[in-house]
Amino acid sequence: MEKKRSGFDEIEKMLQEIGSKIDLLIEKGTKATGEVSEEIEKKITELHRKKEKLEKELHEKKSTFEEKYRGKKGNAQPFLDESLNHFKQSVRSLINAINEFLK
Repeated sequence: MEKKRSGFDEIEKMLQEIGSKIDLLIEKGTKATGEVSEEIEKKITELHRKKEKLEKELHEKKSTFEEKYRGKKGNAQPFLDESLNHFKQSVRSLINAINEFLK
């Protein structure tokens, strides 16, 4: 179970990174004017929504993991590893999208 906790911690760290990048976008958005400002506002709102969805999903998955698989780690391990890897990839994709938007 310790390995999973560090996996969840890694995802939480990535979500914090996303939050920092959104804050950077907000800062840049305040300096923009006109249509650019409106577009940045839309993107920021969308990114906030996605981040909140990922945070909620992470907490749900973590809670479910702790409840259901505490005693069944051996049988569930391959499925948990796969699910965690998919979730990490989705978080990385969001980070990449934010990085592209910042360019």
